[in-house]
Amino acid sequence: MSGSITLQQFELTGQLYMNLKRSETAYKEYLQGGKTFMFAKILRLYNEKIRELLLEKGYLLPGSLQKDALALIAHYDIWMQKWDELKTSLDPSPNDEFIFPNNATFPKEAAINLEQEFIRLKEHISHAE
Repeated sequence: MSGSITLQQFELTGQLYMNLKRSETAYKEYLQGGKTFMFAKILRLYNEKIRELLLEKGYLLPGSLQKDALALIAHYDIWMQKWDELKTSLDPSPNDEFIFPNNATFPKEAAINLEQEFIRLKEHISHAE
C-alpha cells in the first residue's frame, strides 16, 4: 500500500473518528438537555460533517469499510430529511422540543468499524516512525 494512500486514509478516518465522537457527545447532550432544537442543531452539524466526509473521501476507505460508509450515509440521508421537514414545519426556537420518529436506526457497528480503522492506522503509523 502506498504511504500517500495510508496517510490520506489516516487523515480521513481521524476526521471521521473525531466527528463521530463529537456526534455521540452531542446526542447525549440532546437527550440530557430536554431534546431541544438547540441541541438538535449541534447534532445535525456533526452528522452532516460525517456524511460530507464519507461522500467526498469515502473512496479512500478500504473495501471492507465501504459497506459501513454507505450504511452511515443512508442513515444520515433519512435522518436529515426528517430533521429538515420538522424544522420547516415547526420553525422552532432554541429551547423548543425537537423530536421526530425515525425508523432508520443509527448503524452503531458501522461507526465502530470506522473508529477502529482510525485506531489501527494510528498504531500502524506510529510503529512505522
